[in-house]
Formats: sequence, structure tokens, C-alpha cells
Amino acid sequence: MLHTDSPNSLLPQFPSWSLVCLGSSCLYSHNLGLQETQHPGFLNSTAYLLPWDVTVRLEHHPRDRYWNTDKNKINLSPVQRGRKTKGFREFSVKIFIGVEYECPRGHRFMCSAPDKILTTANNGIVKENGNKVSNSDMPLYFPCPCSSASMMAQLMRIHVVTPKAPVHVTLNPMVQPDENGGPIFVTGFDTPIELTQSTYWILRLP
Repeated sequence: MLHTDSPNSLLPQFPSWSLVCLGSSCLYSHNLGLQETQHPGFLNSTAYLLPWDVTVRLEHHPRDRYWNTDKNKINLSPVQRGRKTKGFREFSVKIFIGVEYECPRGHRFMCSAPDKILTTANNGIVKENGNKVSNSDMPLYFPCPCSSASMMAQLMRIHVVTPKAPVHVTLNPMVQPDENGGPIFVTGFDTPIELTQSTYWILRLP
């Protein structure tokens, strides 16, 4: 596996990361959660992704009425609403993210924070958001709630559902097994991985 101190010319001996696009973002419904037929093994009330509202700042061009075809410069039409700032316009896009753990028995669950398993209300509504997950270093191992014994689950997959708006969503995962130091393992790409819009992605960690 490659890490931050690996020589630039070094190639990995085997694939340790896997990024898969499952298809359209319509595959995930926040009202229903992850379906058992497509994602088996999830514990009850944990098979949901976390909504994450991200504020995007766009340069505003009054002459342009529609979205610019250049994704690096997105223009707002007059009918689109957003909060104005000096020379810019801000609006919010919703991304769904999930941090999945799996124990040796095959039980899967999501975490909503470094120290908390995702849970839903009785009506299946997710009251938490993705702010803590996106702004924290998640642990590689977490106690599995499937047994009273000390069964540890490992961080296995990252779920990302990108918005329909033409904005860039990128991944730049890093794994450090020893919290007190040691190598930081990376994918080996020079730049973050860019995900296409309105799609469902799953990143499998080493």
C-alpha cells in the first residue's frame, strides 16, 4: 500500500482501494433508507445515510440566464434563489454520506459520529446530519452492537450520493492505523478523486 512517504515512482503490489459507482442517485431514498436486497446485513435502524448540507459560493454573472456548461464556473439564472454576498451568490446543496462498519459476523451499521452509531426515530426519520462525520477523524474500529461480547467492527466502506447540481464533489481518503503516529496510507492519486453529479458511489477501504 502507498503512504505519504512512499517514493513517487513506487506502484502498489495489489489493489487496496476500490471505488464503485452503483448508478443514479435515485437508487437511494432517504425516506426508505438502504434496501435489504441491495445492501444486505445492516442492523435495524442503521441502514440510512446522513444528509449533509454544503454551502457553495458562486460567482454571479447578470448577463447569463442559465447554468454555464463549464462546470468550473456555475452561473445562476434569475429564477434561482440564493443568499447574495459581495459579488457572489451562495446556495446550499445536499450530499448524502455514510460511514459503514462491518464485524466478522457480517453485521453492518453506520456511524453518525466518531463515538456514536446512527439510529433513527420510531417513524424512520434520521434526525442527525453529516457534519460530525465530515469534520472528524473516524475510528478504524468500533464495538459492534450485535453481541454482548467484545466484537469489534472495522471501518469498511464510505457511501456518497452526489447532488444533481453541477458542482464538484471529491474524495481524498487517508488511513492512519496508529493514532499516535505512523504512516498515512493514501490512494496514490496526485489530486482528489472527482465524483460525477447525481450518482451513488461506494469507496471500499483497505
